[in-house]
Formats: sequence, structure tokens, C-alpha cells
Amino acid sequence: MPLQSARAASKGAAPFKASAIGCENGRHSAVSASKVEINGVVHAICRHCGCELMRLGASRRWFRTGQMGG
Repeated sequence: MPLQSARAASKGAAPFKASAIGCENGRHSAVSASKVEINGVVHAICRHCGCELMRLGASRRWFRTGQMGG
């Protein structure tokens, strides 16, 4: 199933916030106060779901890190 944009997904009957839909689709947003740079890699926490994130210097996208599913 392809990823849906937050706007398209929020038109359905489920009353989800666009931010929660974004997290489900892998589009996280970091809390600016939680950003820490270690050896060129920025680590932070998602403001919507609380997962651990990382971002490389060349990319503009956050990736999930840490323990998943446990």
C-alpha cells in the first residue's frame, strides 16, 4: 500500500491529527530542544509519537532509531 499524504488521509472518517498520520507514514517532526549532534549525526525525539530520531548532515529527513516493537 503506498504512503498517503496527511491531507488525503485526514479526509476519511477517522478523526486522526495530521501529525499522527505523518508519524505512521514515517514523516516525524523533532522537538528542537531535544536535538543533540554527535559526530555529524543529529539525534532528537519526535514531538508527536516520542520515538528516537536521527538525521545525517546531508539529509533533511528524520529516521527512527533505537528499540522498536519491544
